[in-house]
Amino acid sequence: MKKAFTLIELLVVIAIIAILAAILFPVFAQAKMAAKKAVSISNLKQITLGMVMYQGDSDDTVNCSGYQVQGPGAAPFAERDWPYQIQPYVLNWPIFRDPGQNINEFGIWTSPANVYGWWANFERWPEYGYNVDYMNNAGGDCSGWAPEPGLTSFGRPISATSSDAPAETVLLTTTKVVGSAAGAYESNQSEAPGSLLADDTCTWSNGGWGSGSYGDSPGLYPNNPTYTGTFAAVYAKGGNVTFLDGHAKYYLPGNLAQGTDWHVGVSNAGIHILDKTKYLWSTKKS
Repeated sequence: MKKAFTLIELLVVIAIIAILAAILFPVFAQAKMAAKKAVSISNLKQITLGMVMYQGDSDDTVNCSGYQVQGPGAAPFAERDWPYQIQPYVLNWPIFRDPGQNINEFGIWTSPANVYGWWANFERWPEYGYNVDYMNNAGGDCSGWAPEPGLTSFGRPISATSSDAPAETVLLTTTKVVGSAAGAYESNQSEAPGSLLADDTCTWSNGGWGSGSYGDSPGLYPNNPTYTGTFAAVYAKGGNVTFLDGHAKYYLPGNLAQGTDWHVGVSNAGIHILDKTKYLWSTKKS
């Protein structure tokens, strides 16, 4: 007699394979995301070291958020954002992309070929954001907003040595690319929790964290509010952060917003800075 599998035996084998796949596929996905998280924090670390070198060439002054240059020919002035200032120190454009975010599916990323355009290039839309609220502080009364011609936003860059605690002052974080597919993007700035109501910095009316902030508005993140502003918590509900002293670390939103009363569901107009000694975004801890 010829031996063969019965239908029941075949179904049992298929069921076992399905169970193993259900167990292993999430594990593989987690391992893949963990690898991307490691690449992300390496990218941030290298960009931060580039910023430290920039500071060494600039009398310890941090880079500015953005400034304007004349476009080619009769083109109008175009904005140069902070990656353009740091790229010569890292000699790498793709390093400004975060591997854990699938931004390219929206058709945003192309290349830095047209560096004078405001759209779709590595210089303008990195996936790591700069703590502009405090690195380019415009003052609580906004008197330092765009203090000189050509400086496109926020205040004059601060001295890197002015921080009370460089190891506790945020420099860069993973950030969202927010806006709409029509082109209203933003990703080069990481807004601070509580900055909207802070008395020592100036920000946009829809800045900061929480619902109502620009980072949680509809667009490329529809119906998916994180209440973290432009901070992208893409790795196990957290994100990567670097500090003014150069070190890098993974943070959950609650830990990154320590010193404030931030919580999921709060509006950007409802977040207050309660303890400056624990607040990681400001250069002043008292």
